[in-house]
Amino acid sequence: MISEGQREGGLNIVKGATPEMIEQVAPNSTFPMATNCFLIRTHKGKNILIDTGYGQGLFAGLKNLGITHESIDVILITHLHGDHTGGLLRDGKAAFPNATLMMSVLEAQSANENARKAMGEYKLETFQPGINSPTVVYDNVTAMTCYGHTPGHTIYFIDNVVIWGDMIHAMAFQMPYPSVGVTYDGNPDLAIASRLGILRYLVANNYLVGGMHVPYPGIGKLDSNGKGGYIFTPISSQ
Repeated sequence: MISEGQREGGLNIVKGATPEMIEQVAPNSTFPMATNCFLIRTHKGKNILIDTGYGQGLFAGLKNLGITHESIDVILITHLHGDHTGGLLRDGKAAFPNATLMMSVLEAQSANENARKAMGEYKLETFQPGINSPTVVYDNVTAMTCYGHTPGHTIYFIDNVVIWGDMIHAMAFQMPYPSVGVTYDGNPDLAIASRLGILRYLVANNYLVGGMHVPYPGIGKLDSNGKGGYIFTPISSQ
């Protein structure tokens, strides 16, 4: 996980939270949030980025890991919001000149003008994610649909880890109460339905989980709380 910043979120982004929920999980009207992206280094020597954040902490994070911009082979995009694609360009050109940019067909079709400009600086490949189970998109990385946040929002699986993009924004609310939404969702009902189904799938298959707005360290273990919600345990505390 490469951090693009840890911060506090506000109730203005939360939809459907009751006063009782707010009192329980955010009594001071704020909750922890983050912006993350993820680097995968494969056994075949490939370097894969999942999203590029705002492009603020990403470049320093890669340098600290000894990864040059030229050595990124593939960039997998969960969706085309600016806090996931801001690092694609530097000075108007591809920040990762040798990388292939990959995303779902539907997400590419939904791109706005800014996203199309960034996409135009890369070799672009699109794919159809799996619907009920992941399908291979590159090397040992597989993908599954998680539509609703955006038209083609996609989650990625690497071995026993899933990177769920923006399936969840407000961990404090959406872990115990996964039917709570956020204002950023393009299709709120579909986003909730996707989240509920995928959370059940991830717990049933015992995946570790990571996300772009999961506070540091960004990856952890997911368990049912027996009440229709979930408990997230960060990997550093296991």
